[in-house]
Parts: sequence; C-alpha cells; structure tokens
Amino acid sequence: MGKVQLRSLVGMLLVWAMSSAVWAQTDIDYEWHLKRDRDGIQVYVSKVADSKFKAMRAHMLVETSVRSLVALITDLENCRQWAPTCKQAYIVERFSPTESIVYSHNNLPFPVRDRVAYSRVKWTRDLETGAVVMRSSALADANYKVRKGVIQVTDAMSEWRFTPQADGQVLVESFVHADPNGAIPAWLTNLLMVDTPFDTMRQVRELAQTEKYQQATVPFLP
Repeated sequence: MGKVQLRSLVGMLLVWAMSSAVWAQTDIDYEWHLKRDRDGIQVYVSKVADSKFKAMRAHMLVETSVRSLVALITDLENCRQWAPTCKQAYIVERFSPTESIVYSHNNLPFPVRDRVAYSRVKWTRDLETGAVVMRSSALADANYKVRKGVIQVTDAMSEWRFTPQADGQVLVESFVHADPNGAIPAWLTNLLMVDTPFDTMRQVRELAQTEKYQQATVPFLP
C-alpha cells in the first residue's frame, strides 16, 4: 500500500470529524504526544486503551469568526475542499437546527474499499465563552443501510471546537478516534496520522478566511 493510499485512510477518519475538547470530557485517559508543531498548527496522537488505533487531536489559532468556521464545517456539499476523500456527505435526518444524522461516503483508492458512516451530530454553544462545539458519533443502527461494495464504520467519534479569543482570533481544536472496520493494518493507518490532520487544519484555516464563509450565516448562531 503506497503513501497516497495511507494518507487517504487517515483523511477518511478526519471526514467523520465533519459529521464532531472530547478528550477532556470522557473517562478515557489519553497520553498526548506532540508529533508536529509547524505554521501555527500542533498535532498530537495518543494510544487508546482496548483499541488498535490511535486518537488524534490538533489545534491552531485562526483570524476569523466562529460563525465562518461553523459555516465551513456544515457546508457538506463542498466537503472535498478540505477533505479530499469525501465523495459525498449529506443530512439524512434533521431533529433540530443543532442535531442531525449525517451520512458520509469516503472514496478510497484501490484496493481499499470505500468507507461510509452514519453519524449522530450535535452542536452546542457556551453562552459564557462563546465556544461552539460539534460532536459526532458513528451509529451501529440496522435501520441505516449501506450498498454492497462499501464498508460501514460503526465505531468512530470526533469533534470540532471553536473558541473565540480576547485578541479576536479563534482557537480551533479537532479530535478523532475511529476504527475503520476492515482489513487495514492498524500500524499503517497510524503511520500517517500527522500529515493529513496537519494539511486538513491548514485548509480549514485558509477556507474559513474566504469571503464565502466570512459572509455566511448559521441558523443557530447570532
């Protein structure tokens, strides 16, 4: 399996973050190790008890608004702009402006089979700090069917957190831990859990500063 394929596998995990600081709010004890600190972006990885796959978190500061970042992440139709493996993503069922079921299809290079996930997504906002958090968890629900030829991921959790700072910047944090549910050696998937998160954060920073998202509106934000 080549390097491009490996990058795609890790990119696949990051797509599910579109569909969710979790590490500070669970009973899992993470031991984060800094793997990259470049261009204002830090990427960490941690082993996870009872899992072959590592967790990843990354953070950076961005000169933009929380609203523009939320608008970018919720723009499912254009997910490929920051997640190249995202073939398709859309809302399956909406319960409220802040809660929904999201389907994501991740296009992976041969011979790796495409991965799909149905995730329950929930947005919350801290009225004191202005921080906005999106959490998602993949579903193992028999009611959500997938077509033949793809593999459904049912064990994945992810998060995006956007916290406004006193200087006008926004602290952007992402987290993901997922089992791709298939014959993909864990050490290969873990190998490139630095390059792709780093590139994704850099792309999110660039896009969130464009006019399209700077002027976008979000139903549940002022």
